[in-house]
Amino acid sequence: MATLAPPAASRTRNLLSVYRSGIGLLLVALVVTEGLGAWLHAESITASGALLMLAMLPWLLVQGSKMGRLFVAASVLGAIAVALTQDAPLPILASALQRAAFFQAFLIAVFTLQEAAGRSESMAKVGRFLVTQPIRKQALLTLCGTNLMALMMNMGSLVFIGILARDSDAADTTGPKSERAWITALAAIRGFSPSACWSPLALPPVYLSSLVAAVSLKTTMLVGAVLSAAILLFSVLFTALEVRKTTLDQPDPAPFPKRSILRISLLLGGLFSLIFFISGQMAVSTSAAVMIIIPATSILWLIALQDYRLRGLVSGPLRAMVLSRLPDQAAATSVITSAAFLGPIIVSLLPVNAITTLLTASSASPSVILSGVLVTIIALSMVGLNPVLTCAIAAGIISQPLDLGIEPIALVAVLLVGWALSAQFSPYTGTATIVSSIFGVSPVTLIFTRNRAFMLSCMALCVATIFVTQRVL
Repeated sequence: MATLAPPAASRTRNLLSVYRSGIGLLLVALVVTEGLGAWLHAESITASGALLMLAMLPWLLVQGSKMGRLFVAASVLGAIAVALTQDAPLPILASALQRAAFFQAFLIAVFTLQEAAGRSESMAKVGRFLVTQPIRKQALLTLCGTNLMALMMNMGSLVFIGILARDSDAADTTGPKSERAWITALAAIRGFSPSACWSPLALPPVYLSSLVAAVSLKTTMLVGAVLSAAILLFSVLFTALEVRKTTLDQPDPAPFPKRSILRISLLLGGLFSLIFFISGQMAVSTSAAVMIIIPATSILWLIALQDYRLRGLVSGPLRAMVLSRLPDQAAATSVITSAAFLGPIIVSLLPVNAITTLLTASSASPSVILSGVLVTIIALSMVGLNPVLTCAIAAGIISQPLDLGIEPIALVAVLLVGWALSAQFSPYTGTATIVSSIFGVSPVTLIFTRNRAFMLSCMALCVATIFVTQRVL
């Protein structure tokens, strides 16, 4: 008896599933390639990451978000423009591809820790404690707790905290749910972004120290830690004033999870110590250490969560992570990897020397230039330009900061702050998109209406700080 062929839609889904699985394996190969190549200082190994990125290009074009597909398409057009206009396009294209490969590998390596942390009961207890407190206490605890969890889970902390807060809000009958959702959403985005200034699991310090060669990664992280503490302190004080008259009680607050917090703190402390020890003693970069240590830690953590049953690990969380969630994560971060690719492309196409000469001839003070850089990065992020791209362009134009009277560390500090604030001042970043979708609020309203007073106050304070520090130093 003849059998009916599967419908076209079913065949398409099967092909997409197979392709997704293949992308997951390519991503694992990319992390291993980038990590080992950096550890062994073998450029021939890391160069193969560019080929892996090319193999993943169709996936990013098909599965990325609208903005992601736009950035990928812009990357293709930029590559064509370089090939047609530059005398030596291959080194530029190779550098852009290698940078995109590094970004993708780093993000995927960090995401593996998010996978393990999301299954941890200790993390769940901390999250439940944060979102079940009376609203004023909840706002401040969510702000600080999201910052702590971001060190381990990156954007996964927003998803994790957001889902717990949304479920708690759905069961709350003591006040207007919409107001609690707005307050929690604001606290989450304000707590998340400062971690980007210094965490070894965040891209900005690693990336910016590579753009401004005069400043080491260690110095960048130390300065970033100070900036992160300042932004977090201002966020806490502003949020405390903002919610001081709000009275929405939570009927059943969860108990303080002392043991869970201790376990998480010890794990974070151990991870960071191991990363810095290995990068210092074995002459490898911090990013290379992250790309090896974090996935290894994640696998060990998942093994422990599976009661050391390797078969259950391979057939369960490991399989789901590699074959499904890693490809989806790559598609979700296509804007960032595409922006990393576009950085060298756009800098090579811009008349950098002419712009630098114009800046020098304008006799603009370092304070004016640095303030202009900060405001421009944030303003462009508001219309969808990722800070990965704008920071690369700014560093390319101000490639010799001392010629303009600017200390390299001051430039790095401004780029760090601009990147961190863009995450919470733009409705088009992953931060705003994730939080608004979880809480069912408009990202435009969240950023430009509910967060407007904080945004303007913070930017004014940052510009004033630039002028004061430049005058004093």
